[in-house]
Amino acid sequence: MNKIIFLSWILFCSLVGRTQDNRYVLYNFKGNVTVVENKLESKAKIGKSLSNTTIVKIPNGAAATFICNEAAMFTVKSPGNYSPNQFKDSCATNSSSVSVNYVKYVWNQLTSHEGSPGSNRKAFMSTVGAVSRSINNIWIDPRLDSINYSGGDFPLSWKSYADAKEFEFVLYTNPAGSGSPLYKNTLEKMKIPINTFASKIKPGNTYYWTSAVKGESNDEIKVLNYVPKPVYDAEVNKLKAEGPAFESEADQSYRIAFGLEDARYLAEAYQYYTKAAALQPDNILFRSTLMSFKKDYEIK
Repeated sequence: MNKIIFLSWILFCSLVGRTQDNRYVLYNFKGNVTVVENKLESKAKIGKSLSNTTIVKIPNGAAATFICNEAAMFTVKSPGNYSPNQFKDSCATNSSSVSVNYVKYVWNQLTSHEGSPGSNRKAFMSTVGAVSRSINNIWIDPRLDSINYSGGDFPLSWKSYADAKEFEFVLYTNPAGSGSPLYKNTLEKMKIPINTFASKIKPGNTYYWTSAVKGESNDEIKVLNYVPKPVYDAEVNKLKAEGPAFESEADQSYRIAFGLEDARYLAEAYQYYTKAAALQPDNILFRSTLMSFKKDYEIK
């Protein structure tokens, strides 16, 4: 009996030890960083998973940024040879200034081979759209339920269940979408660029919009917050400050784009996704995310 209890205890300790093992992925690096596995040394690669026996060599002037346990990101800049066991203290989520949502998203992209890269961003974002309550021939994506806008062009779009050829876009200053509209336009396309009516809106104000098949009405009202530039700049600076100690300009642009999309700055997120893809045109994740974003928001 005692032998059974002893063996059970050994098994329990073994299972606990395994659950406490940390997992690491190489997020980014600069300089001649190398990885040693099975006595073979090779150049470091972004997305590389590290085992307990892996040695990461960081020479003078180099740096490497890692993701641990899907939720923490940290950078090692001191030269030396490192094993994953030396990084345990850096695996606490609260030790990372980078958004946990973003870290989990990048971990998923680097370790998962399912689906198109960048297409599942919404699953890792905090904001969700409201459930549509109206019953009519128009469907407006909940991702456009309430957006922040500071500048640049971006389309407000919708879908139609009817075989209609003309649609009416209406912009209000009244939250209920009542009274005389600030702007009204008849369109053949199921979208309207914000630049079309940008001259009629002012920073610091909130506007309300909807669309309908011409001759019909739609009580589903969406929100457009015209954010003053200093407020938007503060949001961008906050995202920049949250970055790891080392991050390339392309990676920073991509991370900022993700943060802005999560905060509903869609026009501005589009600019940063575009910048990231332009800075690293061979990066499949950046390029695919930009294509997915454009498809999501009807950008041609």
